[in-house]
Amino acid sequence: MIYDKKECCKMLQKYFANQDDISTVYLFGSLVKGRATSHSDVDIAVLFVSGLSLFHRFERKLEIMNDLEDLFQRKVDLVDLDNADLYFIHQIMRNKEIVLDRDVERRVSFEVEKRRKYFDQKHFYDLYHRYALKRLGEKGRKYQNG
Repeated sequence: MIYDKKECCKMLQKYFANQDDISTVYLFGSLVKGRATSHSDVDIAVLFVSGLSLFHRFERKLEIMNDLEDLFQRKVDLVDLDNADLYFIHQIMRNKEIVLDRDVERRVSFEVEKRRKYFDQKHFYDLYHRYALKRLGEKGRKYQNG
């Protein structure tokens, strides 16, 4: 069964209602962009409350993923934002729906810090992407010419 964004958000709000170790829940990916298909997974990012160990967050991530896969009857991709790559965090922040926001100060502080760090590094990301595209173009021409 495929869920639309609104229905998915309601289900997530209900699921996370009593999960006190979760500060913020974001929905992102194809559901938010309106491009979900019957094969799409559900992309969710969470910001845990401050002070939890990496081990605790990892255990909770696995538990939440299992619960949500049972709930949605499809694959769930769950991202622990405190342990995610800066570039990936930026991509999530560009196209997100805030599902649950228990600690606005923590969320805003996290988003501002990560965006500042991303834009400090943006020049290097741009250089990398230009170089990667150039290399792909060279390999494509090499492939076309045999």
